[in-house]
Amino acid sequence: MSFEAEVIPLFIGGVLAVSGFELIVGCVLLKNKKSACKKFVLHVITMLIGFAFLIRSIFANWLNVKFDIASISNSTNIGLFGIFWCVSVIYYDIAFPLSLEGRQIFSMTYKSYEPERSHQATTG
Repeated sequence: MSFEAEVIPLFIGGVLAVSGFELIVGCVLLKNKKSACKKFVLHVITMLIGFAFLIRSIFANWLNVKFDIASISNSTNIGLFGIFWCVSVIYYDIAFPLSLEGRQIFSMTYKSYEPERSHQATTG
């Protein structure tokens, strides 16, 4: 693919800047929610790994990456990007409800999930 010379560093720099900002703001907002913060950090890390595969596929010619068979390598890189992106979304989806525990939003209080026991099981 043809790109202007500025596109590659701007894209890579933009991904790193936005991810860094997301990581800093997320950790500051979740400083009292350690479990949610850990999941959020894993979200950002897996997202960056996914972007590394995407960047490698899109900008391979410009980054002097040589493939034996480019179509197979590009397909693998796009597939790995999709997998890591999916894992990133899963970590985010786990972190979000954890960050809401104990907060009241729209007159609903979020609690951690604990299965309720039947009355018979607790009384004998």
